[in-house]
Amino acid sequence: MTDMVKFERSIEHAWKYFELHAQQRMTVFNFFLAIAGLVAAGVGVALQQGGKFSQLVSLLGCFLSLVSFIFWKLDQRVSTMIKQAESALCHLESVGLFTEVSIFSKELLAVKGKGIGAVWTYGRCFRLSFLLVGIIGVLFVFAPYFFNFTCKI
Repeated sequence: MTDMVKFERSIEHAWKYFELHAQQRMTVFNFFLAIAGLVAAGVGVALQQGGKFSQLVSLLGCFLSLVSFIFWKLDQRVSTMIKQAESALCHLESVGLFTEVSIFSKELLAVKGKGIGAVWTYGRCFRLSFLLVGIIGVLFVFAPYFFNFTCKI
């Protein structure tokens, strides 16, 4: 097997690995959004019913926080796998391609900034989403004890 064939197979392998896990990451996040939306709808219905479902609101809030934590950990795992594939592709780009077409290497340099004005990665956006939904879940856990949700019709 020639070096060129090995190189092409290496690129194909790294790309398929990257593609699989990038798709998996989006699928996991879509499931998270669906579950969080359903739980939020359940909380909304329970709050409309008044105080008799306040314990259900607390339970759903706890579940929402747990779901956020679990999906955050799943995203960490997939993110690590994607970074491994990106690293492999960057290495392959450095040994076999012109610098003008080194897409992965250039992309890593483009997202190095910090702060609100910088380019945000999927990971940063996802982590913020998991954090906010988890905090909202915690608020739902304690909300029935601080607010009187009685139906006033």
